[in-house]
Amino acid sequence: MQLHGRVPLLRIRKDLSHVQTAEEQLRSFNQHFKPLFPAQNLVEHEAVQLDDQVIPRLNQTISQAKRSSSRTGVLMPNNEQYGLLITNMSPLPMETLVQFKPKWLAQSPNAPAGSKRCRTCALRAQRQAKNQGTATDAQENCPLAMISENAHDRRRAAGATTTDKRLRDYLIDDAQPLLRTLKENQQRFDSSGVLGNVDDNALYDICKAMSLRDCTLFLKHGQLGVEARLSDLDLKQPEKLDKWRAVEEALINEGWYQNREPEEVWKEEKVCLLSI
Repeated sequence: MQLHGRVPLLRIRKDLSHVQTAEEQLRSFNQHFKPLFPAQNLVEHEAVQLDDQVIPRLNQTISQAKRSSSRTGVLMPNNEQYGLLITNMSPLPMETLVQFKPKWLAQSPNAPAGSKRCRTCALRAQRQAKNQGTATDAQENCPLAMISENAHDRRRAAGATTTDKRLRDYLIDDAQPLLRTLKENQQRFDSSGVLGNVDDNALYDICKAMSLRDCTLFLKHGQLGVEARLSDLDLKQPEKLDKWRAVEEALINEGWYQNREPEEVWKEEKVCLLSI
């Protein structure tokens, strides 16, 4: 495979039980996600065999580095034989890069009728009430606005994503076909949600939908225009079903979808497109 552009990055998996090997990741990407999008809109992947000394040396370097508490002790498996070469989206001088997670571009199939928040905004509100907000939450951006038929909504969403005018304009117009394809596939693989009976075939598709809801979109503005590529398309594992159900049940039962959360943490929803 001819990798696009500059010297690619080397990706090596973490030594965690739920993380697939490089070969499994590549096979999964090629089978499940590569056929869904134009090649120019995907971070490219190529397997590469690793020298026996690569991972031990990297682990030694990592062990000596200062890391956050959540990453301390997380290394790479010494017996891993392959890594993945992936498209390098790092910006050169005079280039601008923004990366973000488009998240749930359609409402959860399990959301109550008349909801005032979409799935992403409901989870954002819940986490912020617990002082557990993420970097994505801090953007206070609604995914539904990003693909709204109303240009004003898209403009507002683009402004919350980046200050670069060219990238904002791209999100408002040129990115729409890619984002709509992403939305359509999220819905295609999960039309009924995680509550209720989920057989093996449905669970397999839900895992794909959840992967598409957690991918990253890189937008890079340079002399040749804007480059847009989806990344982090790693197939979610079926063992996560219980967690997904627990999250969904909490959002419903605690009133986060309907902006009826407990009084002591209640805030009027002002971000989600469903409340504006």
